Amino acid sequence: MPFSAQENASGSLENWNRFQARWARLKPPLRPSEEVVRAIAGAVGGHRAHVLLFGVTPELAGIGENTTAVDHAETMIAKVWPGDTESRHAVLGRWQELPLRERIFTAAIGDGSLNTIRFADYAIVFRELARVLMPGARIAFRMYETPEPCETPAQLREEVIAGRERRFHAFKWRLAMAIAAERGPDVPVARIAQEFHREFPDLDALSRASGWGHEDFAEMDAYKGQEAVYSFPTRRRLLDAAPRSFAQPRFVSSGEYALAERCPIFVADFVP
Repeated sequence: MPFSAQENASGSLENWNRFQARWARLKPPLRPSEEVVRAIAGAVGGHRAHVLLFGVTPELAGIGENTTAVDHAETMIAKVWPGDTESRHAVLGRWQELPLRERIFTAAIGDGSLNTIRFADYAIVFRELARVLMPGARIAFRMYETPEPCETPAQLREEVIAGRERRFHAFKWRLAMAIAAERGPDVPVARIAQEFHREFPDLDALSRASGWGHEDFAEMDAYKGQEAVYSFPTRRRLLDAAPRSFAQPRFVSSGEYALAERCPIFVADFVP
């Protein structure tokens, strides 16, 4: 995923240490394109004076006039963050317990960031945002949302075998969302790998049908044995999780790349 190495409830960072080594291979929707960056910048509008960035996504490092990025993993800060300057710096910390003073940010942004934590922690993160944001501040987070209704893993398999889904990274998130639709928003990443191999036991046949190669399949295998848990809430559940102090919640298009229709930017204004 293209956003951060935020620790989830398991406390394991092994998945993220491996992830930063695979960063260069990622494509949309996992990694933000230029149109995503423009969309997030446009959603923030005139609130760029002091920006809090969830994760160390380098493409978003220049949106704020002054930017503070928070990530839990030292390896991501060391390997992915483009470096501290007079107008940007990264700090080590958890979003559920931000190591920051109160009322200092005019905006908070992130790219798939909330999807890296358990859904139950959304309420905690919103409370922390309410602590560090100035009144009138704006949030703009690109989300990976499970649609309603959503296809099942079996239906997705049929699409792939029929050649109707050839975008591997879009497929990977569609599979995760199909699992979330059946079992709730929290999806252990190891479960994504298990479901993949259950639906596609013959990888050679899959490669012929889809055009995907074994380097793509290795992206799935990287999830095996991992303890990390992602979350893919529906739009309705996300809105239910946001406190009323985050007013005028709305969803803005993030572009026209693969699966963009399931990757809106969640925007709201903080009115304590």
